[in-house]
Parts: sequence; C-alpha cells; structure tokens
Amino acid sequence: MLMQFRKILYLSSMLFLQSKICNAQKNIASFSFRLSDNLIIIPVAINGSEAKTFILDNGASFWVIDSSLTKKLAIATDSSSKVSGAGKGKVDVTYARNISFGLLGLKIEAPQVTIINLAGAVQGLQLEGLIGYEFFRQYVVRIDYHSQMIQLFDTATFTYKGNGLVIPLIFKKKQVYVKAKIKVAGHPQEEKEYLVDSGSSDQVNDELVAEASSAKNAVGGVGVGKQFGVKIGNIERFQLGKKVFTNLQGISGGQKIGSGLLHNFVVTFDYSHQRMILE
Repeated sequence: MLMQFRKILYLSSMLFLQSKICNAQKNIASFSFRLSDNLIIIPVAINGSEAKTFILDNGASFWVIDSSLTKKLAIATDSSSKVSGAGKGKVDVTYARNISFGLLGLKIEAPQVTIINLAGAVQGLQLEGLIGYEFFRQYVVRIDYHSQMIQLFDTATFTYKGNGLVIPLIFKKKQVYVKAKIKVAGHPQEEKEYLVDSGSSDQVNDELVAEASSAKNAVGGVGVGKQFGVKIGNIERFQLGKKVFTNLQGISGGQKIGSGLLHNFVVTFDYSHQRMILE
C-alpha cells in the first residue's frame, strides 16, 4: 500500500513537471523504452523492416547499423574507413546512404549511416544499432529513466521553465562534454571535461581512479573495439554543476559520465541551446 502511494506521488510530480516544461510547446513524440544495465533500449525499424534492437547513445557520433543486417535488409554500402569506439584500437566501418528509421510512428531520414560489426558490443544483448548524435541534434530529447519514457521536442520552440540543474555542453566533433570536479583519495580535487555518454553503463570514468588505493583490476572495452584492462575504484567526491556525489564507483579508461550516473535524473539533452538539464 505504501509503495503504491509513493508511485502515485511520483507520477503526480512528473505530470506537474511535464506541465511546466510543455506549457510553451507540444512534444513531437513520446514513447517508452526498456532498460538493460542502465542502457536505453528502443525498437527501431530500418527501411520499413521489423523492429530491431537499438541503444540510445548520445556518445556515438553517428547512426550505426550492425553489419550483419546489410545482406538481410539489402543495404548497399560504399566507402570505408576506421573509427574508434569504447574499446581499444580502431575498427573497420563502411557507410550506407539515405536510410529511413522508424521509431514507434516517427520517421527519420538519415543521409549517411555507419555500418559496424556490433557482435558482443553489449553482453547479453543482440545489439543491432545505435541512435547517435544526429538524433540529438535534430530534437530536444527528454529521458525519464524512472518511468522509462522519452519525449521529443522541436528545437525551434522548446523553452524550459523548471527548477532543474542546467549544465552547459561543450561540443567536440559530434560529441558533447561537460565540466566537472573530481576528488580521488591521495589526490587534490581537479576540474576536467567529461564526455557525456548515455551508451555507457558506467557512472564515471577517469584515469585518476587507477591511482586510488581501493583500485582493483577489471576488464573494460565492452562496446565497439577490443577489450582492455582497467581499474575499478572509489571516487570520494564528484561535482557536476551544483550537484555533489560522494563514494561513486569509478573506472579508469578515458574521461566520461555514463548512464550509471544519468539514470538518477530526468535528463533533457538540448543541443540547440548547448545545455543538459538534470531534474
């Protein structure tokens, strides 16, 4: 009974927040998703196909389709190159042109799509694609991890009047970064830039974690690329804007903030205004 009452209170508060956000504009689309290890899983059709398993990954610089689907869906590819991913080293990719994606009634045309072998990219999941940068550039994307709902808004008309924490975004080569402060045992606090990556299950990645006394060996690189050794250890303090987190699990290997941290909030990615809003 108590849990049901709490759920009613939560839903009521979400409706109130949505009314504050949406009073100046109507959302373009709303759809549900499921979570797997804090990763956002969305069914996506490719050129009118049956739904395929995609991850909403703002850390990806492009739309991605698994290479195993090219023959099945008769997708023609042309040029090729190498790209870096979450794993070690670079991987071979090819490109396809003019692909149509369907997200629960919403049709999106992509002039160019990257084709990568995604086999084993996420443990326990047959991943067939990634929804990357171009999607976030095209819409204001509001993600409610708790209710597992996404709302899309028009970038030209979106306004925000809530009391959430507004974090400025820094754009670098179709990826977004934020400034944050980190404190690891034995080291002074430092301010750094962190990639914001909804396609990562981690809380925070930082090379300083490897020097923490609590650090233990682990294997990283789940995603595109080869696996490699990392360290897992404690982050004493992590400050993002005015929000302070303590005793986070940190992982060495790059500098980024993943869905392990983001899932604690309702997150709005507003690339048009170069900001991320946390509620």
